[in-house]
Amino acid sequence: MATSQYFNNYDNKGEQRLIEDIITESIKIMGVDCYYLPNDNDVARDLLFGEDPIKKFQTAFPLEMYLSNATEYMGEKEFFSKFGLEIKNNVNVIVSKRSFSERVPQNTFTRPREGDLIYVPFLNGTGELYEIKFTNQTKDMFMLGRKVPYFYELELEKFKYSQEVITTGIPDIDSVVTDSAYTLNLNLSSGGTGIYQPGEIVFQSPDSTLANATSHGTVQTWYVPSLLLTVTNIYGEFVDGLTIIGSSSNAHFSLATFDPLQSPAKKENYDNEVISNSASLIVNTSEINPFGSI
Repeated sequence: MATSQYFNNYDNKGEQRLIEDIITESIKIMGVDCYYLPNDNDVARDLLFGEDPIKKFQTAFPLEMYLSNATEYMGEKEFFSKFGLEIKNNVNVIVSKRSFSERVPQNTFTRPREGDLIYVPFLNGTGELYEIKFTNQTKDMFMLGRKVPYFYELELEKFKYSQEVITTGIPDIDSVVTDSAYTLNLNLSSGGTGIYQPGEIVFQSPDSTLANATSHGTVQTWYVPSLLLTVTNIYGEFVDGLTIIGSSSNAHFSLATFDPLQSPAKKENYDNEVISNSASLIVNTSEINPFGSI
């Protein structure tokens, strides 16, 4: 038989707005302030092989989110595999669609996308970055017949940094690069000009143009008293004696005697230098083909 004509449960715009108001207000009351970091370098994706270019997270949008699992991490957490110890701490958060639409430019990011990042400030005491693994848009199951969701539930996994570019301008977020990235300390010679700016690209080039740069990196710190320049996201090999140019500051300083094996910001007990020195006792690297007669 037909449903009752006296009750409208699936096409009531007023009730839909009321439900959305209640959900949005509940998240504001019981949620936490987080940041949404979209990948700004998505146009170069290789659709044939499914490979991503270097991800760039250069903007961060503040959003209030509700932490669904408030008592414990989800997922497999800590476990030993054939690759050693793996830590997969997962969390689920809920974000209002209204808040997302108001804070994030809708002409570019119509919904939270898989592969983007969420920064949760209070987790682990100092804040943690999480990667969106899945955006659930049907958690509300089209309540009251609404076609678009009232909220998104984001399934997150702890982010594993692998040389992505993170320059949001928020120190607590950008420190992930400083703490985790492969970083070189470049000792520069006196007599240069200008001040390198954090986040800018510095490069070496035969014609002083970034387009023809033979090496470049992103500035993390510039310590003037000792002329120590710290760079990450390195491409190519910096050569001692050549000028390092700041792409935006136009600072010019020459690189002093430089050994990439001696200059990492964080030297491990067993690093590439130890391996190189040990290998020289076994393999004759002066030969073109040390393993054959040709």
